[in-house]
Amino acid sequence: MKLLDTFRSRYPRTVHHLSGTLVTVARYHLAALFILSGAAKAIDPFGLSIKLGEYFSALGLDFLRLFDDIGAILLPSAELLVGFMLLSGISRRLTAWSAFVGMSFFTLLTLWLAVANPVSDCGCFGDMVHLTNWETFFKNLVFYPFAVILFLARNRQRRFDPSPLRTAVTYAVLLPASLGLSLYSYNSLPPIDPTPFKIGVNIRHAMTVHENDTQTILVYRDRQSGRLHDFSLEDTAWYDTTRWEYVDTRLIGQSTAPEIKAVPMFDDNIDRSDEILERRGYTLLFVINDYDPAYERDLFALADYIRRYDGRTVALSAGPLPAAELAENGIEAFGSDYTVLHTMIQHRTGGAILLHDGTIMDKWSINRLPRWAEADHDPLSNVLTDRRITQEQLLVLLFALAIALIAVSTIRIDYKPTGSESEQG
Repeated sequence: MKLLDTFRSRYPRTVHHLSGTLVTVARYHLAALFILSGAAKAIDPFGLSIKLGEYFSALGLDFLRLFDDIGAILLPSAELLVGFMLLSGISRRLTAWSAFVGMSFFTLLTLWLAVANPVSDCGCFGDMVHLTNWETFFKNLVFYPFAVILFLARNRQRRFDPSPLRTAVTYAVLLPASLGLSLYSYNSLPPIDPTPFKIGVNIRHAMTVHENDTQTILVYRDRQSGRLHDFSLEDTAWYDTTRWEYVDTRLIGQSTAPEIKAVPMFDDNIDRSDEILERRGYTLLFVINDYDPAYERDLFALADYIRRYDGRTVALSAGPLPAAELAENGIEAFGSDYTVLHTMIQHRTGGAILLHDGTIMDKWSINRLPRWAEADHDPLSNVLTDRRITQEQLLVLLFALAIALIAVSTIRIDYKPTGSESEQG
């Protein structure tokens, strides 16, 4: 300690530079973590509300499930706001407290998750990144020292705060930005689709196991020497059963597990999924998580439009449906799996998926179904003009650009030597 105190007294500016650099590194690392975690949750508030419900049930707090939807909006918004505050360098003492309390809470929570394992995936990064509970805990252990460093330096960092006017303007931008992504995603589909049911995916193809350069190897034992030998199927030496004794068969190479396990479509006790997914032409799938008669007009209109082009319309739900009323409007009602449906359409009420030859051409939330009015305008032409994928890419680019601008604009205020420090060192 004496040596360290001597070094500090002799080289105060060097110590200041080192500690300032360490705090800056900690601040930017935590900013990246909070922004990534918040954004990954914010684009799928519906999935997050389900995960929060699992947490409340595991903790025996089922009465809190009333706040699933509110929590799914506020939690990622708070994470984004803390991340943006860290990045912009405003209210550094408050930000240090927020980051420290948040990291302490989540580190303890993920430790409990790793030990008790009440849920298989913590949902820390939504469906974008899946980590086991132990991986999540160790991730927090890596980042926790950064929160401690920032917390210990919280008072000394206050002198780097921007002016009150700049702070107020920054808050005026960051608050709606942090809340806006969650609110937008809550009322629509996620702007970035993290599920296997992306636009452009052929569902039947995604349900098959794909073998990449696999080769079957036959393993035989030499009856004379007792040694094992590998043969390919084309090799004929193993035909000699007087010398070779069969032991095993193995595959060399890689095989890819199906991205989509199943899409149940039950008509009574008969699964009609193969018939529907392999169908040529247009197929419209209405995914009903919670049937709401308020959307019937748009739902029936879209079904009628697809039917003009020899399309087939199916409504899938894990709950009850007004089958007779749907049938009157040319919509077949089938039962399905709750989890699969919530993966297909990540919206609290449901939505629609348009297939052409089994390939997903577009998808919408139930409250934003397209209203195509031209009777002679092919559905595929309507879809191709939607440019949803381009919009997603533009959104990601703008989000990344905004974060970069915030970061660059604050680098210059990270070091402000005091008068005494300028004279020393």
